[in-house]
Amino acid sequence: MLDMANRRRPPVTLPADDPSTPSEAWREGMGLRTFLMKVRQRRRMIGRSMLIAAAVGSLVGLGYSLVRSQAFSASSELLISNTTLQLSGPDAVVTQILVENSLIQSAIEILRSNSVLERVIDRVGLDVIERILPKGFSERVLGRTGLDPADRPLSNSMQESGQERVDADRRRAAIRNLRSNTLVARVGASQIISVRSRAIAAGDAARLTNEIASAFVEVQNDTNAVVTTSAALRERIKVLGPTARIISEAFPPTSRDGLGEPLILILGAGAGGMLGLGAGLALTLLDRRLRSSSQLVALTSAECFGYVPQVAGKKSNTGRDVKNAWTLQNIVLRRARSAVLEQSEKTPRFVGVTSCQDGEGKTTVAAEFAKLISRDGERVLFVDASRCSPLISGPADRSEVEGLQELLRGEVAASDVIRAHVGSNLDFLPSGRALSSPDLLWGNLVSAITGERGQSYDWIILDLPSLMSAVEVRSAGQILDDLLIVVEWGRTSEGQMERALGALGAMRERVIGAVINKIPWSSLDAETLAQTRSPVPVRREAATRH
Repeated sequence: MLDMANRRRPPVTLPADDPSTPSEAWREGMGLRTFLMKVRQRRRMIGRSMLIAAAVGSLVGLGYSLVRSQAFSASSELLISNTTLQLSGPDAVVTQILVENSLIQSAIEILRSNSVLERVIDRVGLDVIERILPKGFSERVLGRTGLDPADRPLSNSMQESGQERVDADRRRAAIRNLRSNTLVARVGASQIISVRSRAIAAGDAARLTNEIASAFVEVQNDTNAVVTTSAALRERIKVLGPTARIISEAFPPTSRDGLGEPLILILGAGAGGMLGLGAGLALTLLDRRLRSSSQLVALTSAECFGYVPQVAGKKSNTGRDVKNAWTLQNIVLRRARSAVLEQSEKTPRFVGVTSCQDGEGKTTVAAEFAKLISRDGERVLFVDASRCSPLISGPADRSEVEGLQELLRGEVAASDVIRAHVGSNLDFLPSGRALSSPDLLWGNLVSAITGERGQSYDWIILDLPSLMSAVEVRSAGQILDDLLIVVEWGRTSEGQMERALGALGAMRERVIGAVINKIPWSSLDAETLAQTRSPVPVRREAATRH
């Protein structure tokens, strides 16, 4: 009979420097080491998000280039000076004095004043000003659709006074637009003022800037003019006080304002790529699905034996990929076998294999585990306790075949339902027809095996239902020594696994470890891939995989 003392074991204690050692941060969040591991595993997803976001950013940049206002800017510079008349004996000397900041600021405000801009409109023409100045996005759309408000016809009832009112509105709008497209600033701490105007064409930008500078000089001279009846006196004293003169005329610019379209596309792609990277990292950080050994160790308090890649059904996999997958699978299963042997030396050893959900590959792992042990020369009985094991040869319609269920009910003898020699040192017990719950009847399996065959089996591997039917797994716990959990990479969340383990009750202490199944090749770390180059013998037997 079973050694009941071997059923309860303390949780596995791993060295502090072991990479799979659980971090306390897992209970409150994600540890840095595990986060970096998940980033490496999901690097392709992060890369795809970066590429998609970069492409979207490029399209946004292209759209911005198409809808932004295409304008040229030209600049001119004016020198502001302040002169005074000083008497030195019988002679009078005209000298320059320090220009105060208030004087410079006054000159800037005059440059932007209505008096200067109205002179520019009078010289250039209102229609020309409306045509050469850049328009806003809404105005450009209205203009392209033929609804430009500047060209709208007058109503039949509008009189001359109404026409004058419309012209006044257009003039005020032109002044506002001209002011918004004119930049006036002081050059450092000097007495020089820079005037910069924007226009749709390069030549118009230079012309507009020079007109504004000339209009300002005229307004400044008119402001400082002294009314006197002596023409000779006016000529001598007109240079006194604040004056302005153009020291650099505007020339047509050679390039448009702002960044070039290629640079906008590059910046858009770069910004989009960074956003995609941030989104990928955020998804990785917030994703609590099981993808690393650290997560499993923290949840199960048991060892994670490693990763098993998925090769079945993948047309892109080469023969080398299949061989490497079998190599990694053998390494993982041998670790599980060693863990079971470390717990007890008694025979037979009852090991159950389950998973959190259906379809995670537990049946495949259980069957390969049984074959691995049988190839080492030990007698193994593989038991289909989940009614879904297609990996052992037998009739297609297993629902009509007697097996485990009839044996647990005491209706048949073990020799009548166990199929001997389905493999080297490997026997198979099918599931049979389930008519009722096998609670409290699992001891019949032990009695049948040990009574009729004289403990001829060294291992009994049970393919159990998933933990979605935790009550059936707990029922099988009457005979189980160890429980191996198979987890599909990236499918089960931490919360689902925590709830499934909680449903096991005392059976949770018999979890010997876990296996991460169906991991993509691209998500394997360098250390795991290096194991495929180790001289580990891999023997394959004919079997049907699902």
